[in-house]
Amino acid sequence: MALFSVVFAMTVLSPTRTSSSLVPGPLNTNLQTVHQFPDFTWMENMAVRKNGQILGTDLSAGKFYLVDPQNPNLEPPVLAQFPDGSCVLGIAEVQEDVFYTQTIFGDGYTFNFQPNTSAFWEVDMRKYSEKSLATVRKITDLPAVGLPNGMTLLSKDEGTVLIADSTRGLIWRVNVHTGTSEVVFDDPLLKPISGAEPSFGVNGVRIVDSLLYFTSYNQALIASLPISHEGRPTGPATVISSDVPTADDFAVDGHGNIWLTENVQNTLVRVSPNGQVQTIAGGPNSTDLIGPVSAAFGRGYDDRDTLYISTDGLTFSASGEILTSNGKIAAIDTKHLCED
Repeated sequence: MALFSVVFAMTVLSPTRTSSSLVPGPLNTNLQTVHQFPDFTWMENMAVRKNGQILGTDLSAGKFYLVDPQNPNLEPPVLAQFPDGSCVLGIAEVQEDVFYTQTIFGDGYTFNFQPNTSAFWEVDMRKYSEKSLATVRKITDLPAVGLPNGMTLLSKDEGTVLIADSTRGLIWRVNVHTGTSEVVFDDPLLKPISGAEPSFGVNGVRIVDSLLYFTSYNQALIASLPISHEGRPTGPATVISSDVPTADDFAVDGHGNIWLTENVQNTLVRVSPNGQVQTIAGGPNSTDLIGPVSAAFGRGYDDRDTLYISTDGLTFSASGEILTSNGKIAAIDTKHLCED
């Protein structure tokens, strides 16, 4: 999740992004802006369609946008509008062009979320056209989920996904057909740190080859866990790195590298399978990536090495007032980076 993200793996608060501290980062011609959204558009998460288009969730306004990297000057249409006051978070595709997301009522800018208001939704793009919006329906309420955040496909055949619960520090399994849910993983590595502000634990989740990868925002870590087809642990979790402050969502490439967004650090890093962390783009005082939130690889032959990154665009005054929240979708070609 996004700047639902503001703490290191200690009880110390992470630095906020003040406008006076931001300067252009090192010239990186490989980092491109796909689309820059207007102010107060928080691009929380993404899913890439088979045709290369990107579905982006706007946490701040409860919307789904459709961004086309092949037509960057085209104003992204709104695919879906969720109820007023909704914050929209993670997203996962279960069947082709059938996506699922979760919402919670509250204010993402103040981290003030209403208890027992989490919900799970289907967004069906199969009949979408320029004249017809996506079909949206609520699958179920999830009142026991504290703050639903990252989401990943578990089983296409069984219609199941895993959801990160950032405030309770749990991993839930949800069946998209029946709406049933249950906790499948509960571990100290998932827990938020008491006294941290905000207090968020597990954040991003991804499954690759029966391994569940997950980040902890407060604990500044990325770890992996072997799981069964039901999403339950089949062995202990392994911490890959505990040196990724404000760890948010991420993508995993075919070599096992983890391309991870460090939200308040304004940084995209690559974590190798052996835990080495390398800065790829941005930096604490850089304007290249202000508040990177999630990452996803393209799915086509031409963009399978392209990593798309969504941002919240949040900057603050010295007194802590929000100045901007103009998120964007950026892209970086990772092919030559993988060959380094």
